[in-house]
Order: sequence, then C-alpha cells, then structure tokens
Amino acid sequence: MRRILLIAGAALVVAVVGVFIAIQFPSVDVWMFRRAVHAGVSGPDAVVAKDGELSVLMVGTGTPLPDVNRAGPSTLVAAGSHLYLVDAGIDAARNLQLWKVPLNKIDAVLITHLHSDHIGGLAEIRLQSWVAGRKTPLKVYGPPGIERVVAGFNEAYAIDDGYRVKHHGAAMLPPDAVKLVAVPVAFDGKTAPVFDALGLKVTAIRVKHEPANPAYGYRFDYQGRAVTISGDTIYDEDLARAAKGTDVLVHEGLAPELVGIMHDELLAAGRTRPAKIMHDIPGYHTAPVDAAKIANMAGAKLLVFTHLLPILPNDIAVRAFLKGVSDVRPDGVKVAHDGMVVRLPGHSADIDVGDIQ
Repeated sequence: MRRILLIAGAALVVAVVGVFIAIQFPSVDVWMFRRAVHAGVSGPDAVVAKDGELSVLMVGTGTPLPDVNRAGPSTLVAAGSHLYLVDAGIDAARNLQLWKVPLNKIDAVLITHLHSDHIGGLAEIRLQSWVAGRKTPLKVYGPPGIERVVAGFNEAYAIDDGYRVKHHGAAMLPPDAVKLVAVPVAFDGKTAPVFDALGLKVTAIRVKHEPANPAYGYRFDYQGRAVTISGDTIYDEDLARAAKGTDVLVHEGLAPELVGIMHDELLAAGRTRPAKIMHDIPGYHTAPVDAAKIANMAGAKLLVFTHLLPILPNDIAVRAFLKGVSDVRPDGVKVAHDGMVVRLPGHSADIDVGDIQ
C-alpha cells in the first residue's frame, strides 16, 4: 500500500510540475499543440476492406431524431479499395473524416429514397470528397427524382465552389470535378441491375415505403460474398427473396411498443405535433421481430439493425428494442453503432465484426 501511495504521489508531483511549466512557458503550449496535431494527422488512411474483401462500415445508424451518438442514416460498402456510400445522412462526411476514410476514393453514392434524412448530408459528401482530391464528378444513383435533388445541391453550392477555386486554385480543386451527376434507376419489376464492374455487382431492390415511392434497397455481390441493405421499408417478403443467400442483411428497425410509449408521453405533455409523428411513423417501417423473419427467409448469416427508432442510449434500451427477436432468430443479430464494421473475406464463410477505429 505504501508503495502504491508513493507512486501515486510521484505521479501527482509530475503532473503539477507539468502544468506549472506549461503555464510559465507559453512555448510549451505550442509544443504540446504541435504534438497533438502530429498525432491527429499522421498515420495512414483507414482501410475499410482489404484486397478481395467485401466490408460494410456503419457510418450513421440514426434517424431524424436528434442523437449525439448517431449520425443520420448512411452505410459505406467497400469492395477492396473501391468505396460506395449508401445514403448520406447528416454528419456522414464528418464521421468518415474522423475515421480517416479517404473520401476521394468514393466511387459512387447510392440513395435508397428521397426522404430528407437520407440525403441531408449529400452536400458535404460532395464538397469534402472534392477537397480530399476527387478528380471527376461523383455519380449519385437513386430512384427517379434524384435528378432534381442533385441539381439542387449543385446549384446551392455553385457560388461556394467558385470561391474555393479562386482561393485554392484550379490545380488543387478542378472545377469540372466538383459536381454530382444523377443516375436515375427505374424499373417495373422487383429488382434491376445498377452496375456490374470491377468484380462488383450491384442490384436495386424495390421496397415498400409509401408515400416515398419508389424506394430501394441495394444488394452488393463481390468475391463470392453478399451484403444487402434494406433502405426504409415495411415487412417485405420480396426483399427476402432478393436477398436470398446474402451474408449480411443490414435492415432498418423500429420498435412499435417503444415508439408507442413516446407517443403517449408526448400527448400527455401536450406536445401534439411530435406525438402525431410518433403515431404515423410505425406504418412505414419494420419491427425488429419482422426484420428477423426477413433475415431468416433470406438465409442471412448476420442481421445488422440500423436506422434505429427510437433512440437507444444504453444496453437497457437495446434489450427493449430487441424484445421478441431471440424467439425468432436466436443468433446472428447485431444492433449497429456508428463506426461498426463487418468484414467478409472473399470466397470464405468468415464474418468479422469490429470497429473502424
């Protein structure tokens, strides 16, 4: 005990002396700041997927509800070194920057539907990928109507684009590269090809999210592995059929009982407008138990919940959200958090779940 007290005392003395030196000698402050900056900017970019690997990075797992721990809905799929962003919720770009994901390497953005929470961060993806070194326009795939969204963001930021080119120079920020380019995906059936290149096949899946119509999910097939992202949808067996054999199903989830409690408490507090929203939203989302049924029909090895309603601030809330899921699907279920990454080595059955940091 005496030794522990001596060590603690010595550490305290060192800390006090360090603070004293920093206060008395301002140059030490600058040195400490330099060391902090060095630590922040040094080191390589994050590797989302290795060669021959298909990976899923949960960029934003939240909803329009304000949540300090979750960005708006956004998922990054990596096929080797090629990156594809599915939806661009608020703070998607910020999270990717914090994790040192190279934004200039995003090959395309795929929008599931045109609700504001899925497109609200698209302007920052546009800007920050350009600033990071993107040299060509960025393709944005999505349902019909994506042309208007893309044109709007391009126009809204056109003046800012000009300022930045004048300030930093066209050699650094090529003006022809900054724009988003809309690629509408339309089809009559349940699925349609989006593109097939570099060994990656991407398929759009029609899902049910009325009145947001059409709304899509996306399936990615690469090196014998598959990931399917539901987008926003109600219980939909067509989605299960399109996702058949997928390794990972990333599916939205809304817990009706918990949202119902929010509705009742808001109504009792006289907050009728947010209470009305809580009343309406279960009608076009999927309960966790139903998402588990879809995962089972698809034969998915892992079900990952995202777009989590309501906010889940702790493990108790997560358990309430998952109520009844284990009765339908005892294993192979994860509730995502921002920064979670699922790695699928090519031509393997392995699934590695971890964090990007």
